[in-house]
Amino acid sequence: MQDLPEILECHLLAGAHDYLMRVIYRDSADFERIHTDIITQLPGVTRVQSTLTLRTIKKTSALPM
Repeated sequence: MQDLPEILECHLLAGAHDYLMRVIYRDSADFERIHTDIITQLPGVTRVQSTLTLRTIKKTSALPM
């Protein structure tokens, strides 16, 4: 995971899903390549559920003071 430049973030989750990854890709063919050749081939991966962001409404790293 650490050596895969396509995966920008990976978070261990509590709840119904195990991990949340933020992935960068050029187009749908590149996303398919990452899904098929990289993510599904990682050790322990048996199922993948993808969700695509349509638009970012708010993004900040500032903490309220």
